[in-house]
Amino acid sequence: MRTHTIGRNFSVTVLVLLMLAFGLTSVFAQAEGGMALLSRADALRVAGELSAAEGLYREGLAIFDTSTHDRARYARICRDGLESIQYVRISFPFDEEEMNAELAKAYPAWVAAGGNARTAARGLESFVIDGKTMYSDSVIPNLQRRTMSLMHGDQEKNKYYASLVSEMERIATVWPKESWKIYDYPVTYIGKYRVDIPRSELPPSGIFKMWFPLPITLGYQQPVEVLSIEPAGYVVLPPSNSGDISTLYMEVPLEKLEGSLRVEVRFRFTHYEQHFRVDPALVGPYDTSDPEYLAYTRSSGNVAVTPEIKATAEHIVGAEKNPYIAAKKIYDYMIKTIDYSYMPHLLLYPRSELKESAYVHEYKIGDCGAQGSYFAALCRAVGIPARVPGGWQLFSGNFSPHFWAEFYVPNYGWLPVDPSVGQASLYTTMVDPEVKSAYTDFFFGRQDAFRCVVQINVDEDLIPKFPGISFLPLAIQNVDASCDAIDSSQGDSPTIIVLNHSEITVEQAEYSKPLGL
Repeated sequence: MRTHTIGRNFSVTVLVLLMLAFGLTSVFAQAEGGMALLSRADALRVAGELSAAEGLYREGLAIFDTSTHDRARYARICRDGLESIQYVRISFPFDEEEMNAELAKAYPAWVAAGGNARTAARGLESFVIDGKTMYSDSVIPNLQRRTMSLMHGDQEKNKYYASLVSEMERIATVWPKESWKIYDYPVTYIGKYRVDIPRSELPPSGIFKMWFPLPITLGYQQPVEVLSIEPAGYVVLPPSNSGDISTLYMEVPLEKLEGSLRVEVRFRFTHYEQHFRVDPALVGPYDTSDPEYLAYTRSSGNVAVTPEIKATAEHIVGAEKNPYIAAKKIYDYMIKTIDYSYMPHLLLYPRSELKESAYVHEYKIGDCGAQGSYFAALCRAVGIPARVPGGWQLFSGNFSPHFWAEFYVPNYGWLPVDPSVGQASLYTTMVDPEVKSAYTDFFFGRQDAFRCVVQINVDEDLIPKFPGISFLPLAIQNVDASCDAIDSSQGDSPTIIVLNHSEITVEQAEYSKPLGL
């Protein structure tokens, strides 16, 4: 039995929450006095003048009480602004001198050859805060992933990716051809959330709200069971695992809470490998009037289809009309041209021209969610329905948030694609080229069982909809929390409080391995 644990070691990059598209302009335009103050605060925050913005938001909190609905809404805006500033300061911890020092420790030869913070950072990995350029801590791992000399020179990483590539290549080649099934070799997991927050870190009153992500039921992920919830009295909405996203929603009345806030949720699910064997000649025509076809071929949310993306997709596909072959061309293009990088996701939201897919297109970098969004956008641009499922990946001893993609072809259904995992073959020199090729090909149209799906597509709303700032609006892969009684100017946000005092464990309970593994 293998156990995977995630606790306090959540990615700081995921916490970046600088600019939010809350429609503040229209709200402020309808108000007077204090609304003008909040408008100035928001403009300063977006411009990176965080200290000045912080002062104005605190003034706003002093102006607005919660005696009326409107005033409560404006106080919420103040808290959201303060919370976003807190996230930014956490997410960009290094000034230029400190970043250069960190780079020198991590990659001394590269720095000696002339590398520095400015040449290392790409895209939105640096940001000017209060007049000083600050850097994300994701610069260090990102530089290694997109600089193969650094990756290949790291013997531990080289061996790790060699092992991963070899394991998945065996899965790709050993499965029985004669007794072929689309869904095969299931893995069963038992998961557990534990939340234990000291009473001293919570306010004396108010409603502390929590959203727990849970597996959804799909053809390749079933059965799904919630085994236990303690205490059950906090449950407001039980999980619905049959929809597009699954969350367990709790409310804790803090005035009745005497000791620590302790919650435990246990669940079990089974996930299958997917082995599609597609004959392109048997792929049928699309029903272009079908609502699902229309939904998954239009530009939406972070799967934005810009004119530039459409032009690139048409260039990649060329004259190819078969959607399966066209999607493979898009996958191959991404493996060759896109570098994996952790992303400052929430810096993108007010910049409509830089949704997840547009960011990858512009900078040629992106993490799993961004790459999945880009693949889906390229597919949609040429009339291929595509979406971006997400949840967790659990292979090779790791347990972490993950996204990938799916595209639809008639007569076969939704086929899995994972470009960010597929490119891992590039990270090792210890595997033969033919093994690398088999590994990369596996993640187009086939998929391992070492993962969990929480949502069927990005940009799904929490249930019920999250009030104010969400930890990561395009996804829920950790416990999210909200509480209006917590003043983010005086302490951590509700989400950070939960993450600092929570743990997710997943045990691999059963695994039916293919013969030869």
